[in-house]
Amino acid sequence: MDNIKAAINRILESREQRAERQRCLVELYKSSLISFTLNIPGFEKDHYIYRKVFEEGMNALKELLANSECTPLYIDANYKSTGSEGFICVDMDPVKLKELVIHLEDTHDLGRIFDIDVFDRLWTGISRKDLGYSERKCLLCDSTATVCRREAKHSLEELLLAINSKAKVFFENG
Repeated sequence: MDNIKAAINRILESREQRAERQRCLVELYKSSLISFTLNIPGFEKDHYIYRKVFEEGMNALKELLANSECTPLYIDANYKSTGSEGFICVDMDPVKLKELVIHLEDTHDLGRIFDIDVFDRLWTGISRKDLGYSERKCLLCDSTATVCRREAKHSLEELLLAINSKAKVFFENG
């Protein structure tokens, strides 16, 4: 039980540190910000395969920005026991930026595992809902991820198996 509490505390502390980092970057660069993590349930968030998925996501984000003729002002990636984190500051309209990353999340083979947040120059998050997009679907069924999580429709093992299988297929075929 103490291990679970410690793991929860580490994850919560990491989220607070990430939020502070986001705020500082927006303030420093006075730009839009992409904050990139992965949707990995449970307490083990740092694993070889998750790092590969994260690196693929960071590369996809960089390519997306290059194709949009947008040069990042700042890029950083951190590998932590609580999960990898990426930060990209860009001088781009945050609504346009959010639409671009939504397209990436919805079309990339690993996009459902990606968790890409966009913040404007005031550190206000731009959500899918703000732009009229539907909520993200569950990894395993057609329900929304929020409903499945709230109703605990799927076990941790089922979700991790789906994530790991998706990653394995992608990297074997890539």
